[in-house]
Amino acid sequence: MLTRYMGISPKSQSYLFSFGLVLCLLAMALTDMWLPIVAGSFILTALTVEAWIRVAHILPLQEEIRQMKEQVEQLHSKLK
Repeated sequence: MLTRYMGISPKSQSYLFSFGLVLCLLAMALTDMWLPIVAGSFILTALTVEAWIRVAHILPLQEEIRQMKEQVEQLHSKLK
């Protein structure tokens, strides 16, 4: 699940999944055919949680790792 569609930003993707989840929950509440929508809600819940975790934790962590690698390279070049 961690491979992401690259045509949309991670933040926009998380908003899109959240909106889709709200629509699924609304459809379950308003229609008589709520049972088939449960599967879609489970899938969208997983995608929404994953997208928000990516935005809140993984992307900032990748940025910190990139900065730390640059600092290590600078320190390594100073030692030579």
